[in-house]
Amino acid sequence: GTLAYSPNNIKANVGDMVQFQFAPNNHTVTQSTFAQPCQPIAMNMPGTTGFYSGFMPVTAATTTTPTYTIMINNTTPIWLYCSQGMHCQKGMVAVIN
Repeated sequence: GTLAYSPNNIKANVGDMVQFQFAPNNHTVTQSTFAQPCQPIAMNMPGTTGFYSGFMPVTAATTTTPTYTIMINNTTPIWLYCSQGMHCQKGMVAVIN
């Protein structure tokens, strides 16, 4: 499969819930920054924990789709990536707003 979030650019309003649905293999949704897209936000903004779905292993035989949902609290851009292996470096990044 393709290492990408689909869509990779989401427009959301304050109060919206954004749900990530995990496809087969093992992925994460990890908050980052524009300047350091493949590092957790806490590494570059001390005191900010951000969000992290944890690893979501999914097999082709899985009958239910694991999900991870975040609430949008403001319209500041939220940068995110998959922290599995080299997925981010191969383009598995996205932005909300």
